[in-house]
Amino acid sequence: MTLFYEYSYYFTQCGFVTTSIANTLFIYLTILHIKKITGPYKVMILVFSFVGIFFATWELVSRPFAHNYNKALMYFSLNSWLEGSPEFLKIAICIYAALYIVILAIIAVQFLFRYFTLCRPNFSRKFGGAGVMVWMFYVLLSGAIYGGAMYVNCDPDEFSDSYMRDIISVTYELNITNVPRYVIVPYSEDGSIRWRIIKFLLSGVATIALQYLIIIYCGVRMHTVLQKELAQQSVVNRKLQKQFFRALVVQTIVPTLLFVLPIAPFLIGPLIQPFFLFEMNFQTGWMYVILCLYPPIDTIAFMLIVSEYKKATLEMFKPVLPKTVKVTSEISTSTAAAVTR
Repeated sequence: MTLFYEYSYYFTQCGFVTTSIANTLFIYLTILHIKKITGPYKVMILVFSFVGIFFATWELVSRPFAHNYNKALMYFSLNSWLEGSPEFLKIAICIYAALYIVILAIIAVQFLFRYFTLCRPNFSRKFGGAGVMVWMFYVLLSGAIYGGAMYVNCDPDEFSDSYMRDIISVTYELNITNVPRYVIVPYSEDGSIRWRIIKFLLSGVATIALQYLIIIYCGVRMHTVLQKELAQQSVVNRKLQKQFFRALVVQTIVPTLLFVLPIAPFLIGPLIQPFFLFEMNFQTGWMYVILCLYPPIDTIAFMLIVSEYKKATLEMFKPVLPKTVKVTSEISTSTAAAVTR
């Protein structure tokens, strides 16, 4: 009999297919057809798209899942075709967790770049050339800190395994010792703090908080500057800058709503459960299934918000589109040309 959690893999496969199609189209359009996006920002959105494809692909390989049980959270792999390589799968789910931070860090870097583009144009040029290596290093370092902290501090031990053994056996029909896993149990049996777990939680919170701090600060400042500075710019440039800003906001809001906010109570749960004595027993791995929808949603949203992508897409599919859509495309293109002139 197929257990309920096993259906999650079908969603993961759908996420992979849609991400591959959407991001490949996005990369193709960006490289060959989009003219208004150039320089460092073009590199950033291309890197973001490639990371999205890798993220979706890696989810197929690592098959991450999670389970909350009272004061514990177990993060593990459901991959059944690499059972002979448990250490690889442990590293794989660790990399998957790090990739989410990488995605968030790229968004933060994009906010920084757009902020400097508006407020300090000369400084924004430093994001190109050798500067690409600098912000790429920051992005990778952010992911490495989170993934490394998990790998070092969340390795299972006898106590954590004994705490989760029965619930994993009943819920998933798995022997916990055969499952590639990390187990987050902040408190020992006698109630004392397990400091290595606290180190991981603190490093994770700090890493994520830093990205959101950059995003929120730059977002607020950009909104203020957009209201003042863009009035002095051309209509076309004003419209483009607003589109970029809206796209960045969507890139931030979507993962926040899909993953950060829904999973936050379950991450905090093991810390506060002993104080409030509520019972937890949830297959929280479904949150990762939801997260697989992020890359295609983000890419499609970006192409819908930035009008040049809509025009390029319509032009590419013009031969197969209904006549009414073709006419609309032509009208919008001619209107844009008139505005430019």
